[in-house]
Amino acid sequence: MEKKKILYIEDMEKCHNLTRQALGDEYKITSVYTPEEAEIEIKTNLKQYDAVISDVNLVYDPSKPNNEQTKEGLELIAMAREESKLRQKKLPIFCISSDGSHRKSSLKNGANVFMWKKAFWSGKGKKYLNKILDL
Repeated sequence: MEKKKILYIEDMEKCHNLTRQALGDEYKITSVYTPEEAEIEIKTNLKQYDAVISDVNLVYDPSKPNNEQTKEGLELIAMAREESKLRQKKLPIFCISSDGSHRKSSLKNGANVFMWKKAFWSGKGKKYLNKILDL
């Protein structure tokens, strides 16, 4: 069976590593780290992916409180949803974040699922992803 392909949009390498560990070898994960890389991948290669996982804050500044962080991930979620509609592709989009205040806005922008990063990494993300992708 061919591995399902995931586009993972996140600026922190540590988070990429934790997500790879959480999902294991069952998925082929393409990692992008910047909003610019993500936009290119969404606009040119989205049709090859079975799901998208995105963080909200892609240019994290530890000197700022959460409510002052950038929110490029929300724009990318909306872009991925729009591109999937244009391509008539049913595409599950996960928003994972360490800040729960983005739940409503991520769902409004086109995410199917909002999940705390720690919950996603604990195994809940893989179970839910497997369920959505019928694995």
